[in-house]
Amino acid sequence: MRNIAICGHQIKDLVSNPSYISTLEMNGISVSCGLIHTDDLKFDRQAPENRFNVLVKIIAFSCNYRDKSLIFKMSTKAPDQSFYVVGSDFVGEVVDMGSEVTQFHIGDRVIGNNNYPDSGVKGIRPGIPSNNASKEYQVFHQIKLIKVPSQMPDEVAAAFSIGAQTAYSMVRKLSLTEGMNILVTSAKSNTSLFTINALKKHKVNIYATTTSMRFADTLQEMGVKKLIHIDPNSPQIMADTTVNQNLPEPGFDCIVDPFFDIHLEKGIYYLVDQGRYITCGLYDQYSDLINERFEFCTVNANKILTIMMLNNLQLMGNCLGKTEDLQNAIQDYNSGNFNVLVDSVFTGNQVADFFERTYNAKDRLGKVVYRYD
Repeated sequence: MRNIAICGHQIKDLVSNPSYISTLEMNGISVSCGLIHTDDLKFDRQAPENRFNVLVKIIAFSCNYRDKSLIFKMSTKAPDQSFYVVGSDFVGEVVDMGSEVTQFHIGDRVIGNNNYPDSGVKGIRPGIPSNNASKEYQVFHQIKLIKVPSQMPDEVAAAFSIGAQTAYSMVRKLSLTEGMNILVTSAKSNTSLFTINALKKHKVNIYATTTSMRFADTLQEMGVKKLIHIDPNSPQIMADTTVNQNLPEPGFDCIVDPFFDIHLEKGIYYLVDQGRYITCGLYDQYSDLINERFEFCTVNANKILTIMMLNNLQLMGNCLGKTEDLQNAIQDYNSGNFNVLVDSVFTGNQVADFFERTYNAKDRLGKVVYRYD
């Protein structure tokens, strides 16, 4: 059984062909990674504990921003002779299942269902089905999976569920109406790319912020009305008067933000009365692991709550989404109303190249996928 793993620095001395190890640098940290072969997984379809379980063979997977902290934790804290199997999103094929599985058939392609805050079945944890999505064979309760249609390519399916489920959950909570002005921060982040694509069918005006105009044409083709170039070191998101030209007056009806610890205190000023701010994550997830100084977190609760009170604002948090959000995203993909941007696909011995492209490439736009050959 194959696994894509982050490895302790002595693992290379313990593995042999066809396993292999390579290295790359991330944020100044040396990261060992590779393909590790382990014993095959045994699955007994008649076992009582497997009644509702499904055995899935992983076809392809991708990593998200959340994986980066797990990578650094392994690289800096774990024993040198250990390894950690990575991956958040995946697509796989059903190869066996328990006696009482009703939702799938052998041969179905499936992705993870990250239903949160409740899985839908007592005793089954909500949220992401696996933190080790590259493990080639895995057993899941049927409630943690959802079938994908034949017209969705493996590369798209392997990059789909977390971003789509999160984006559709946030858009649902905003209760949008036609003509609203929506600001999406960090346009190049995968969460924001999913959100921009999810917003298009709602006939709203999409604005987005970025620290680089490299992808301005692509983002505008995706539906962004105006891309706003910002200085991350500025105390305000849009301090320059030339930047503020052609922006909506008196401000934005909603702001969607994947990194509240960068944008919240700066961005909340740009909401109109009764505006809504929704966030699904934070940037500073690993600086303590690599002794990297994080200077953007300037959230002042007193100031923010005062602004919210005076302007009748709503501040919402979002973690993943419901099954219905994922189903709606799949339906919109089928009908051509939702697109997933895949940057590149790697396979075979391109493990270090996969991580390099995922986390280091400044010209990346969209999800990076690894596919088993």
